[in-house]
Amino acid sequence: MTQPAAKNNPVVLGSVFVLVVAFVLGIGQLSRPRLVTGHALASSRPAPSASTDPSTPIRPRAVHRLADHPVLLTPASLQPQTCALPPFGVTDQQLAAYYAAGVDCLDQAWGPLLTTANLPFDKPVLDASADLKDGPCGAAPESDHAVAYYCGRNRTIYMPTSRLRDNGGGEAPATHLATLAHEYGHHVQALTGMLRAADLKITEAGERTPAGLEMSRRIELQANCFAGMFLSSAAGRGSVPQSLARQAQEDFQYAIEESPENNAHGSAANQAQWATAGFKSNSTASCNTFAAQPQQVS
Repeated sequence: MTQPAAKNNPVVLGSVFVLVVAFVLGIGQLSRPRLVTGHALASSRPAPSASTDPSTPIRPRAVHRLADHPVLLTPASLQPQTCALPPFGVTDQQLAAYYAAGVDCLDQAWGPLLTTANLPFDKPVLDASADLKDGPCGAAPESDHAVAYYCGRNRTIYMPTSRLRDNGGGEAPATHLATLAHEYGHHVQALTGMLRAADLKITEAGERTPAGLEMSRRIELQANCFAGMFLSSAAGRGSVPQSLARQAQEDFQYAIEESPENNAHGSAANQAQWATAGFKSNSTASCNTFAAQPQQVS
C-alpha cells in the first residue's frame, strides 16, 4: 500500500488485497487531495439452487465467470438517470445525505440493467458513519490505509464522512461522486458473480504474485469503467450537470504510480482509460477488463 501523499496532491482511488483465503480486498481509487483507498471483499455466499420444475421461471442468480460473463458479452447500457442530490456540503450530515442520494440514483441505474440480464439485484447497505468500525470484512483499517470501501460479505458500501472529508475528496463534490460510483461498481461485481470468480483466481495464484496482482488490477479498472457508465447516464440531468459528471470521470486520472511488485491498481493512464471507456460508451461490453491485453491493465 502506498503512503499518504501530501495534502492537495493527487491520490489513489483504490487497490486490491486478499485478506484471507476466499477473500478479495479491492481498493478503489481517489484523487486529490490525499491518499484515499477503499476495499471490496468478495462474498462467499452460495448461489441459489435451480428449480427442477420446468414451469418455474429460472431465478436470477450470479454467474461466476469473468471474460465470458454474459453481462459483458451482451452489451447493456444504463438508462438516463435523473439524480436528486442535495446541495453539497462537507459536514458529516451533509456528506451522509449526499452519499445516500447518490446510492439511490445508482440503484435506479443498475437495478433494471441487472434485472433485464436475469441477474440478482439487491440494494447495497450504505454506512456513512463518521468513522469506520470493525465488520465482517475484518478490522477497520487505519485512516492512512483505507477510507471508502465496499464489503461483499455484508454487501455494504462504507463511506466514512470524516475520512473522506479530511483525507479524501475535501470540498470537491466530483471526487466524492467518483468514489461512490467506483465503490458501487464493486457491488455490481459482487451481484453478478464476477467479484467471487476473480477472488478464486487471486487465491489460486497468490495475492502478491504477478498473476494475482494483474487480476486485482482487472477488478479495480472494471469498477472504474462501471463508474464511468453511471456518470454518463446521469450527466446533464437533475442535480448532475455535465460539468460535474465530466469532472468526476476525469478524477480517475490522478493515480499515484506503484512499483511493479505492488501494482494492484494499474497505471494512471489505464485508470483514466477505463473510466473514459465506460463514460463514452455507456456499455458493459466496454468494461470487459478480463479480456483486455495485459498492457491495458498494467
